Amino acid sequence: MNRIKVLMIVVLTSMGQILLSQSNPLYNFRGTVTDEVTQQALIGALVYVVNYENNATITNENGDFRIEGLVVGRHMLNVSYLGYEAFVTTIEIKSGKELVLNVTMKEDIKTLDEVVITAREEKSKPVNSLAYASTRTFSVEESNKFAGAVDDPARMAQSFAGVVPTNDGSNYVSVRGNHPSGLLYRMEGIDIPNPNHFGDVASSGGGVSVLSSQVLANSDFSTGAFSAEYGNALGGVFDIKLRKGNNSKNEFTLKAGFLGMEAAVEGPFSKKYKGSYLVNYRYSTLSLIDKLGVDLTGVLNYSDLSYNISLPLNKVGHLSLFGINGWSNQKVDETLEDLDKDKGALAHRSKGEFLSNMSVNGAKYTMSTKNNGFLSAIMAYSTTKSGFNEDVKTRYQNYTYFSKFQIDNKTNKISAALNYTQKINPKITFRSGMYYDKLGYQTLYNDYENDTEFVNRINNKDNTSFARVYGQMQYRMNENWSANIGLHYSNFLLNEKQVIEPRGNIQYNINKKSNIALAYGRHSQIQPLVVYFIKSEDGGLINKNLDFTKAHHLVLTHNYNINTHTRIKSEIYYQSISNIPVGLGENRNYAITNQQFFFPDFKLVNEGKGRNIGLELTLERFLHNNWYFIITGSVFDSKYKTPATGWINSRYNAGYTSVVTIGKEWIVGKNKRNILGINIKNALVGGQWDTPIDRAASQLAQKEVRDESRPFSVKLKDFYKLDIGIKYKRNKNKYTSTLSLDLMNATNSENVGGITYDIQNDKMEQWTMMPFVPVLSYKVEF
Repeated sequence: MNRIKVLMIVVLTSMGQILLSQSNPLYNFRGTVTDEVTQQALIGALVYVVNYENNATITNENGDFRIEGLVVGRHMLNVSYLGYEAFVTTIEIKSGKELVLNVTMKEDIKTLDEVVITAREEKSKPVNSLAYASTRTFSVEESNKFAGAVDDPARMAQSFAGVVPTNDGSNYVSVRGNHPSGLLYRMEGIDIPNPNHFGDVASSGGGVSVLSSQVLANSDFSTGAFSAEYGNALGGVFDIKLRKGNNSKNEFTLKAGFLGMEAAVEGPFSKKYKGSYLVNYRYSTLSLIDKLGVDLTGVLNYSDLSYNISLPLNKVGHLSLFGINGWSNQKVDETLEDLDKDKGALAHRSKGEFLSNMSVNGAKYTMSTKNNGFLSAIMAYSTTKSGFNEDVKTRYQNYTYFSKFQIDNKTNKISAALNYTQKINPKITFRSGMYYDKLGYQTLYNDYENDTEFVNRINNKDNTSFARVYGQMQYRMNENWSANIGLHYSNFLLNEKQVIEPRGNIQYNINKKSNIALAYGRHSQIQPLVVYFIKSEDGGLINKNLDFTKAHHLVLTHNYNINTHTRIKSEIYYQSISNIPVGLGENRNYAITNQQFFFPDFKLVNEGKGRNIGLELTLERFLHNNWYFIITGSVFDSKYKTPATGWINSRYNAGYTSVVTIGKEWIVGKNKRNILGINIKNALVGGQWDTPIDRAASQLAQKEVRDESRPFSVKLKDFYKLDIGIKYKRNKNKYTSTLSLDLMNATNSENVGGITYDIQNDKMEQWTMMPFVPVLSYKVEF
């Protein structure tokens, strides 16, 4: 009788799947399963999709698998392999693009007779298996889905605890009170320059990311006490990974909208070779947004080209060629006052152009060794170019345009990296490596002195080198205890300044649902090259001997998993910063940690100090049953001091942040193949600090003069921003289309970025950041 019931269930299930497949075409997906440390293929791993167990398969001699017969939508994937921890993740099948997964699995430290296979989805688990406590992964889906992110990793990260937007018109962020330039971008294992359009000199942000989500794979974001392989950073790390193109079929993506046009193409080189290519190009003038009445301060243009070429070398490893290249400019033609000669010197008209270009192009070779090792070697060449030219009309020049201001800053870098990871046994993993950068620099800076004489302030061209080595070990003592220890050594060859940085992390699993971790790291960062190469009147480098800015990071983390898809995370951190470059004499209250826009042209000394202390809470539900949320809150204090002052608020001492990011999807359409999604981000952040204006001195000098005796004593208005995103995805038989509308700053909140002074009208004013901006786009994948 029981056999008859089972037979009837199987028959009815099969008939249901047949009927469903007639109305809903079925699709395939494939992938590769490897060891997370050695990247070696795991042969014979069991791979199946929940509710499609009849389609289960095992990986072949290359670790590859393929599963067929799935309808579009989200599914739960399970992967198991004897001696390894089970892997579970949610996948999305789309009609217009074949899903290709790279599954990495962690070897279990239990003996075989103790192994009990249990599956748990860990969506926040870092891609880097040796990462520390304050690190989480982020996916391409999150950068696409989160309201206001518009495919930008830095805007997406503003939903995470401790990440504060410093200007909502751009993607600059302050991590735990640190200066935005303390954020490091790494791509494919090599440190890269600022990957953003419209970025300032030596900055880490800009108006639009050069990194398109079309070329990104799941990547990591660290906010403090990062592991030993990361150096030259004080605030945080974006460790960016690029995905490989489809190596079995050609695929295309086209996108158009208010931010411009985008096209991506990927596919195999031939049917007999597993190599692939992925190329993405974007172009925008932002003219559509300007025509909607949004004041963008001039005409903005940008374009970028990204690529990743995968070249398997059979049994001798893998070679990839990768690159991102961005070009942007902003032209301004602005009437500051009508040209009325009776108004005298204050009547003027200004026009200018801001330029910002960057590029990184490189090659990466990887190889898994026979003794459970993994080797990677990387070479890359990167450049940046930024500048601003301003022409002005005044009565001094008979109301004809003349060059008022000119700055041109260029850098170039030849980078080499070598890393080796060795898994001694399931409990012990060792990783070491070295980095070498050949740094080139050129800066030209001219302006008018007292509106009468064009003066060259800086005209420098020079080069130097920067070398680093590191080593770290992970020891998984037992099922409950694990630890990481490491060292990072840096040598800045311009002045032979050196620093040794110990790092460490220990974690205890209280039970299957919760764990606690303590992480410590000493970190350092060289100053922007423009600061080192400022010359005195006799041609000497006045800041050549500046040392690294240094910091001690201490983080205590507790993580509690409420269920398989919801968690609560809390972190307490303390950062002690030393060797901050500060000014002397009349510049004695200046500290480089507060620098905004251009860098100083005077002598600095490493005598400043800083401290950041805070508490962060995160309640996060990963996408499950078609909805998700991230609710974060943090309170913190960020201060600095110079030899001439006591502890002072830093510019970025916002004090608190509260961000709610939430989204819901509905499965719609006749055949339930389409998705309607609504995503919301509601952010409330404390105001930043600014230095007051000396009104009397400004009137006397006929230009804005700050009261440097009271630095950062003016508290700006709290920041509020509501972003709303609406997406409609249609899965047709041969293609997938997505219509998206992002309402950025939907309430048109006038967030204050700083104070300024109207000399002619003798009036204090506040400048505001981004107004309401609608971003509409349409994407087709086929």
